[in-house]
Amino acid sequence: FQVYAETLCANGGVVVPNFFGPKRLAEMRVEFERLVATNPPNREAEAERSVHIATSRFSETALFSKLLFEPSLLDLVQYYWGKPVVLNGTGGTRYEPAEPEDSGSNQWHHDGKRKQARVFIFMSDVPEDGQCTKYVPGSHLTYHYDVSHSRLKQDEVLRAGKPACCAGPAGSIAIFDTNCAHRADRNTGPRRDTWNYSFRAPGPISTDLSPVPTLHPDVTKTLNKEQRRIVRIV
Repeated sequence: FQVYAETLCANGGVVVPNFFGPKRLAEMRVEFERLVATNPPNREAEAERSVHIATSRFSETALFSKLLFEPSLLDLVQYYWGKPVVLNGTGGTRYEPAEPEDSGSNQWHHDGKRKQARVFIFMSDVPEDGQCTKYVPGSHLTYHYDVSHSRLKQDEVLRAGKPACCAGPAGSIAIFDTNCAHRADRNTGPRRDTWNYSFRAPGPISTDLSPVPTLHPDVTKTLNKEQRRIVRIV
């Protein structure tokens, strides 16, 4: 734990391989396929050969609502913050093999939200030369207060350091600060299926940045006081 936690703090990102075992991975894959099959049509996403499961559908999935509270996952995120965190966003993404134009998240950028930790759960193998998210280690400190210019020029990014890949076998997780310079590397590599959670420190600013995700009602009934704090249920 300490090695991964210290790497995350130093680089602004880390991959923990094989975080979830085969049984839990199989459950996630079944649930993810259900959400993909029932996802509303989206012409823009279809043109890019992708599927985006919105935060608004989080309340439909008991499994991904439960996985939010995986203790070791939260421990790593809260170690990085040095304080308790709250959930600030969640959703799923499927990337089919494709080479879309460099636009949107396919360009180098930071998220313009100051410090925010995002966790990706890999439900498919993500090779380094495949459709991985790339980020520049250490750049989470460079853009910490620059929320007005989130799109970055490639030559500027590459001068800041060698990009790293959020890559690993299915069942792994990647955690990185979205204030890092990063981009989605779309290519003709294998399909990439991920679920993500975003975390910030509690306070008015985190509430203003995005809607508070709503858990599946069956999970909400089981929450303890600390878990209710994470999803801001009073």
